[in-house]
Amino acid sequence: MSPKYGMEARQGISQRLKLVGKMKLGQFLSLPEDRFKIYLKKIEADPLFRELRDKYRLISYKKFRDVSRRPSSLELKEEFIPQNDGFDVEDLLEKNPEALAVLKKVGDIIGPRDFSNFLSGGRLEIREIEERCHLSPKERQIFKNFINKFQLQSIFDSSSSLLPVSSPRFFKIASIEKRGNELIICPLDKESYLIKGRYLINYNRFEQLIAEKKFTRVQINRISAFFKKLNLINRRTTTLYQVIYHLKEIQRRFFESENPQDLVPLTQSELARRIGVYPSSISRAIADKSILTPLGEEKPLKFFFSKKRVQNLLLEILAEEKREMKAGILSGPLSDEEIRKRLKRRYGVNMSRRTVCKYRKALRIPPSRQRG
Repeated sequence: MSPKYGMEARQGISQRLKLVGKMKLGQFLSLPEDRFKIYLKKIEADPLFRELRDKYRLISYKKFRDVSRRPSSLELKEEFIPQNDGFDVEDLLEKNPEALAVLKKVGDIIGPRDFSNFLSGGRLEIREIEERCHLSPKERQIFKNFINKFQLQSIFDSSSSLLPVSSPRFFKIASIEKRGNELIICPLDKESYLIKGRYLINYNRFEQLIAEKKFTRVQINRISAFFKKLNLINRRTTTLYQVIYHLKEIQRRFFESENPQDLVPLTQSELARRIGVYPSSISRAIADKSILTPLGEEKPLKFFFSKKRVQNLLLEILAEEKREMKAGILSGPLSDEEIRKRLKRRYGVNMSRRTVCKYRKALRIPPSRQRG
């Protein structure tokens, strides 16, 4: 085999391996959030994971920027609440934060079991609980209001679950919350991978341990394969984090006002360019996922991307082009590069010249040399 042929063969194999890796990442990004969480728990429950982390110190975490746990005032012990897949107690507590202290007081006095039975329709009555817990008149009113809302929502959820589902199911990933002048990403799950951060793998120490013959060849192969799984997890979790982080920064005005008029026109392609991933990775990462705004409104991640808004701005610039040419302000039509600069200067929309060209073609608008 000639050297040239051998080099071409190696390049072909390398390209196929990259394609396989890309396909695996695409499939992994497309994994539904609930299945991904199950996979993640399985990985971290593996004795090998714990051994590599605790014994050999080969695995640690690197926290993501601007990510924080939710305030403890929004948390309630899970054993106090009966399990119901269609009922979001945390959401109800968010809307009734003053009820949390009263519920904790009741739960501590009557115990988790009796409290759970009561919420599930057990024998205990509100009056009996009020007397046993020595609730003040104000606490009684707060308690009654919460229980009424709890029961109404339980009835609604149980009846609506019998109806066909017409709207897609979204997995709420995090809330964007204001803390002073800052916007913070607060994962809704206390054990969220967004709180833990990405895995850091100490490859130098791994090589050192190999040199010291701490591992057999079989162990080395097994650990290397395990590291590949962790890197794949990192690609998914980091991509989703970067999407939420950049949305928080780009759409800051919207999160502060929650006025749709303050939404910055943004495409998945533009965000992919900023992050340094393929647009398909953005599309897969945001599918079926949502976040909560500072006012508690749930918004699908796709809500923050709109081709139509970008197209409307492009049409505005082209209409302006006609007026300026007619008035003699412009000597000729704007090039795609000049349109790109105007989009950035006037509307804060940062996209590549190629993306401008793509949108222009989608609107069936000819290039500048044909618009004269």
